Amino acid sequence: MRIETMGDVVTWSSGFHSNLADFIEASVAQSKDERLKMLSSYIADHERQLAKTIAAFEVVESDNALGTWCTEFLNKQPLPDTAIKDERWAHFSANELMDEVRGIHQQLMALFSHLLSRSAATPAADMLEQLLDVEEHQLMLMAHSANRLEDL
Repeated sequence: MRIETMGDVVTWSSGFHSNLADFIEASVAQSKDERLKMLSSYIADHERQLAKTIAAFEVVESDNALGTWCTEFLNKQPLPDTAIKDERWAHFSANELMDEVRGIHQQLMALFSHLLSRSAATPAADMLEQLLDVEEHQLMLMAHSANRLEDL
């Protein structure tokens, strides 16, 4: 997908989270670690919910915000390819899985922060702040729940 406007960022982000959910479940499916499978299912559910939340921005945001141009996007830190499963994820511990997911979300938050710094005086600034807040909140929820799972 070619990213040119903030609307493209929203569409791409929603699709990325949906694909990430499928990727995590497929990649961990062969694991013999039941705790890892539970955690991956939980994370995948959060990713799908996050995809729906982000997709809603396309409906509620103004055309001015969504139409704001941004040509600089995924440059130096490409996110993982979620098109095919990664067999090594099936051998992760729950902590390693959470570390990978945390790293991906931190990359997305860095991206949104970067775009926000470049669009401070545009209609897209509020939307980017909200996207950043949603990412941060969901990451905190997932991390908290992963810690509770470890306590079991």
